[in-house]
Amino acid sequence: MSEPAGGQNPLWTVVNGLRGMAENVVRAAGSANPLGELPALPEVATHPGAMSAAQLGAMRTAIQAQRDAVAAMQSQLHAFDEQLQVLQRLLVPLAEWSATWARLESRVVPGGHARDDDGDS
Repeated sequence: MSEPAGGQNPLWTVVNGLRGMAENVVRAAGSANPLGELPALPEVATHPGAMSAAQLGAMRTAIQAQRDAVAAMQSQLHAFDEQLQVLQRLLVPLAEWSATWARLESRVVPGGHARDDDGDS
């Protein structure tokens, strides 16, 4: 992506920053860009008022695509958190059963060693 002629444009800097952040979020989520390639950003003139309706429309579409990607990742993270919560609830009784079994084993097995039931043995 090249910067438009006429020097550094603050709007161009913001647009590039937002696009970079969205791409980083997609990469951090481990996704191979679920939306496919984002559309190329339009050439931004030196003054935002000089942008055409088509350029503004393309920019709006790109931003909406990024927001949709964030919403999809939020949904995936919520589902993953629910799965972790279920797994955590399943592990509590299993850990209690394991500790009870270890105590019984130490009483029944001759020469058994009394051990720490917190898993530090």
